[in-house]
Amino acid sequence: MVTVLKIAVAGAVFALTVWFLEPASLWKAAAQVRGRELVICGSFALLGILVQWVKWQQLARSISPELNWTDGLYSLLGGAALGFITPGRLGEIGRGVFLARDRASLTVLAAVDKLSSVIITIGLGLFGALALWPQYRIGLLLALILFGIGIRWGWKRWGEGGKVVSQVSSWGGVIGWSVLFNLLFMSQFYWLVRGSDSAHLVVILAIPVVFALKALLPIAFMDLGVREAAAVFVFNALDLEAESAFIASTLLFAFNVCLPAAFGGAWIIVRRAMADNNNEMIRKVAL
Repeated sequence: MVTVLKIAVAGAVFALTVWFLEPASLWKAAAQVRGRELVICGSFALLGILVQWVKWQQLARSISPELNWTDGLYSLLGGAALGFITPGRLGEIGRGVFLARDRASLTVLAAVDKLSSVIITIGLGLFGALALWPQYRIGLLLALILFGIGIRWGWKRWGEGGKVVSQVSSWGGVIGWSVLFNLLFMSQFYWLVRGSDSAHLVVILAIPVVFALKALLPIAFMDLGVREAAAVFVFNALDLEAESAFIASTLLFAFNVCLPAAFGGAWIIVRRAMADNNNEMIRKVAL
């Protein structure tokens, strides 16, 4: 029932956003996206998978030193396939189920992996909002301070005392990879919308705000509609071209969510088919 409700929310938010912008305007904005931008964004999506792979391998090896790179990538993409059908892509933290051992501990680390990226996203969004809306600087600074206090409290509460988390030695690397991953998908967005607005600095500052809003609202199935609505809200508030922001958000969904999920889903199917064939051969030999 909850899943059905979230699918309904996603569809309703997406449809309302399309209605607000008008389909004809969206079609015109989509026609302005050139092949070069698509190639660049596709390349950045693959780089994003690479960054996530290295980061996940680094985290996972802190408790499973024997984990090889192939199994690490398999669990990462398998988690992407699970995340494809969950709000906020929370299913990604289940990537540990695709590995043979330490599944519970790896699930904790997968949550840490996702949370570290979300923290960077929200932090960048707060800084962007502070630069764009200085009239709200007191409230935004207060939010930033509370955000920092929350991170510190969470670290003291679960980080330093947690048996799994305490085994991670290179937190600088984890944060660094998280920052790089954020910059990659924000750069994708910029490449897709930069041709529609001359106020490039405003666009650069607005993009982190869009993703921070999306991160704070993991309410819809596959996050569909939320990122688009957040992009339209922010760009419209800044008198930027909201139609291009909507198209960019939709394309990022295809590149950064659908593509890894498709890779992961295909790999899961192939692996299971191979395992079934091997089991069948063993059974026949045993008979």
